Amino acid sequence: MVLSRVARKAQQYRDRAASLTKWLSYVSGRTRLRTYPDRMYLECTNVCNLRCVMCPNGLGLLTRSKGFMDYSLFTQIVDEMAPHVQTTTLHIWGEPLLHPRIYDMIAHCRRQGLNSEISTNATLLTEERSLEILDAGLGAIYLCLDGATPETYERVRRRADFEETRENIRRFAELKSKRTYGPRVSVQIINIRPTAAEIEQFKRAWSIPGVDRVHVKAFDSWGGQVEQINELRTEDNGVAVPEKRYHCPNLWYHVHIYWDGTLVCCDRDFNALTPLGNVEDGVMKAWNGPRMVELRRRHLQGSLDDVLPCSNCAEWSWWKPSPFSSHGNAPQR
Repeated sequence: MVLSRVARKAQQYRDRAASLTKWLSYVSGRTRLRTYPDRMYLECTNVCNLRCVMCPNGLGLLTRSKGFMDYSLFTQIVDEMAPHVQTTTLHIWGEPLLHPRIYDMIAHCRRQGLNSEISTNATLLTEERSLEILDAGLGAIYLCLDGATPETYERVRRRADFEETRENIRRFAELKSKRTYGPRVSVQIINIRPTAAEIEQFKRAWSIPGVDRVHVKAFDSWGGQVEQINELRTEDNGVAVPEKRYHCPNLWYHVHIYWDGTLVCCDRDFNALTPLGNVEDGVMKAWNGPRMVELRRRHLQGSLDDVLPCSNCAEWSWWKPSPFSSHGNAPQR
């Protein structure tokens, strides 16, 4: 017992030292990093079964090839990064439950000691799939139900059925609540004009056993690239953007990898217009490759006028790391 406490304490000190080193790399403006990212985003697929009104994929704007990450590429990435990364998110621009090996992916992360998360529209979350997710060892799950009424939900989440999805989420929460261990469950609503009047009702409705958090997700402009969604922005959904731009922490703290191995700066480059390499020869080789190093340099100089999606982005201001924390500060309601 004493040795266990000592080991945990030692790990805490190592984690804090690593966090401080990453912060020093960020604030000092290093472009070639000796540190690893905190969080890894893996796009197991960019195929989705819905056509949501706030999503570039749902609006038909995601024009790069559609596909599913090969399981061998996935395990190669995880095996390289698991000793160094705290969390991996198994979704970017698609519905993760469409991947035929999503449960194997979750289980592999667990075997490698890597915390995994998914965000799902929950339309495919049958009882059988729910049990497979719970058995695989997922760390956290975001269940997205953007509305408290059928009218609002089905206006936002086009092609979905409110009653079916609500039942899927309730059943998952119930199954999770019966276990001594399970993923952290967040039920999510996005704060946009169609949903804004229902947010408080939504919070009350989902304060139930098995749900750890009701999350109100901020409107995302996707780097100012999707003009047709601007009308969805609510008056209270903004964030005060500093007058002076600082370099985006994503390039120092997070790594984003699409289903075909393409590395990008973040999910706002949804069509990979600024590809930064491919991870087939190693994640860290690409993360410290010449194109990523050059993009960090451009951010430090503030010369981003011709860089998509960075040039018109405001979401860089959502978070700023501190010596012992890299959590974001997206606007909350």
